[in-house]
Amino acid sequence: MRTPCLLPALAVVVASCAVPHPRASAPSPVLGQAVSFTLPTDSGGLVTVPTADHRALVLDFFGPTCPRCRDTVPALLARKADVEARGAQLVLVGVLGDGESTEDARRALASWGVRAPFLKDGGGVSQKELGVDKLPATVVLDGAGVVRWVATAAATADDVVAAVR
Repeated sequence: MRTPCLLPALAVVVASCAVPHPRASAPSPVLGQAVSFTLPTDSGGLVTVPTADHRALVLDFFGPTCPRCRDTVPALLARKADVEARGAQLVLVGVLGDGESTEDARRALASWGVRAPFLKDGGGVSQKELGVDKLPATVVLDGAGVVRWVATAAATADDVVAAVR
């Protein structure tokens, strides 16, 4: 008497436990290139990207008046532990338009239920270095500062976590 083969069933179980793949990266002229820039923090210090500890970074760009950011920033921050478990650091970057201040960014974050430090980009550094031209925007850098993944407009927090390798 033949015993049924369990390999197909086992393959289904193993596949369901696998780490999900992120959506494909959005096209970007900086994909695969190293970037480096320095931005002030919301408390007045300076941070250079890539960071000195050479950890991978998830840069999440938001604007104080960005309607979609009020959903995407809290959703990604809810997955911060998952990002860190993959060896990366989640860094918020407030992109400030003309007339917008650090306080405007803090108030926006607070109204979204977020209390977190952030970098400030009031001079177009993210636009120049990373091509961030629409908000929200999320970019994953490896420890050397090489752009490895850029979120599409349809990307979710799950996609961002899966993009961190």
